[in-house]
Amino acid sequence: MNKAFIPNRIDRDPPVIVGVTGPEVYAIAWLSLPAFLLFAIISWSLFSSVVGGLFAGVVGIGITLFGGVLVLAKIKRNKPPHYILHMKLKLFGMLKISPTPFLYQSERFRSTRD
Repeated sequence: MNKAFIPNRIDRDPPVIVGVTGPEVYAIAWLSLPAFLLFAIISWSLFSSVVGGLFAGVVGIGITLFGGVLVLAKIKRNKPPHYILHMKLKLFGMLKISPTPFLYQSERFRSTRD
């Protein structure tokens, strides 16, 4: 019988770009949309050109997306897996948005064979 290698843990979100996962890239893309609008409105008001405004907006969204990915990759460098997720959950715990006791203390679980 042929025994194939089956990993016991598969990373649900593998790195896509420079160590940044897919959902993080999507979050950066959604955050760069206001930059698209900001650059488009500023360049449209300066040059009085709709085409110039759209071009500046597209360039702005590209710069913010690429810059955001590089900044996040620098933050995540040499950190454990899911570092950003844990920092987000710690922040939510400090702001009293959601409880996160599992990040600060270990818990004992009752054995199923009592």
